[in-house]
Amino acid sequence: MRRHPDEIQPTVARHFPSLANDPQGNLNIHMFTEDASLEIMPIGGRTTRQKDFSVNMSGNKIDYEKAKRLIKEICQSGQYDPIGQHDLKEMICDVFKKIATELFDDGCLVHEIIFDDDNDAHLYIFTSKRLVSLPGYFLQRIPKEDRNLWKKKFVLVPSKRIWYFEMPPMLGGKKGYKAMIKKMGQFENLFPNFWSQDLEKGLQDSNFDFQEYVRMADIYCGQVTKTWGWNRRDLSQERSTEFFIFYKKINFSWALAVVREHIVKEINTLFERLNIFCELEIDGLPTPSDILNIRREMQEGKINFTKALDRVSV
Repeated sequence: MRRHPDEIQPTVARHFPSLANDPQGNLNIHMFTEDASLEIMPIGGRTTRQKDFSVNMSGNKIDYEKAKRLIKEICQSGQYDPIGQHDLKEMICDVFKKIATELFDDGCLVHEIIFDDDNDAHLYIFTSKRLVSLPGYFLQRIPKEDRNLWKKKFVLVPSKRIWYFEMPPMLGGKKGYKAMIKKMGQFENLFPNFWSQDLEKGLQDSNFDFQEYVRMADIYCGQVTKTWGWNRRDLSQERSTEFFIFYKKINFSWALAVVREHIVKEINTLFERLNIFCELEIDGLPTPSDILNIRREMQEGKINFTKALDRVSV
């Protein structure tokens, strides 16, 4: 009896409840990952700034449909929904947002490639936690607390059945990115825990300077995210010049453009691996080199701050 794609069970464990992150999280990390995933592509496939924005997938009809179905399955947790009548630009922008969310959460993205009875490939996203790369294989080590859930201690999967990629090397790769996120979490949200606990008890330490704490936290976060240029959603000029505010926002656009090009490259590499003769092309959005040129023009005074930001924004 032939099986429907969503009846085919993956080999790997999708998630580990015992390793779930703190639901409270850290405000800086939450804001950073949210800003990055939302600004990587035009929301809903629509942009008023980049008039020439377009998405194309070249290839014959059969390969085009295979590629489109596979893209739609990315980050869908193994739910193989039929292709709807969505606009291609809207679909690609939505998928890129989902990919970016995973990348900015974990520093990498990983799917198991599952083949159905017609030998068509499907994608099943799963956690990168406890995943080890070995020569020719990936080893997933299941935490002791989750073994009853998944009925196994470990999973060994051939590398050819895994689609895995990390944050671009230019932005530190997975290791560098995770180190940055860890440093961002060193400062508690808004104010330190000991201070909020004292306030709840009606105590106030006259030796604690809250404004100085905020200033130091801003400086620290700015240093940690220097490569990305993230501004913590702060557009005030209290501790910065107008030029530096725009400079950082343009740097943030540059970093997201690097990630955007990286995702396109990895998707096309996946198509090639699976012998799907189709290529994804995204045109009309500023490339990393475009953004660096625009930043230089702004520095040289050839264009004003607002015009420079408009030209790099999606």
